[in-house]
Amino acid sequence: MFQSATLKNISPLRLSFVGSLRVIRRAIPEFQRQIDTKADINIYYSWLIAEISDLEISLRQHRSNPRVVKKARSKFKSKKRSHRNNCTPRQQLSFQIIRQAS
Repeated sequence: MFQSATLKNISPLRLSFVGSLRVIRRAIPEFQRQIDTKADINIYYSWLIAEISDLEISLRQHRSNPRVVKKARSKFKSKKRSHRNNCTPRQQLSFQIIRQAS
């Protein structure tokens, strides 16, 4: 990646790492099948450098995502501790109906 970046006069961080990894994985079997001489190695190596240098990442857009507090979406106040135990009392369960039916 460094040699590809210096070939294009850009920072190595501007090249896609994942894309470079894919190119290298795709090229390894080809290297193993067809390399017989040192000249072949140089040809395939220069091809690999050219392929990786084509994987330049475009510049990022300027974004603005400020940290803010989310506004409440309800028109009602949120439930507080003081609201506990102010509910209506529950009716006690009675099993008299079941006893009468049996």
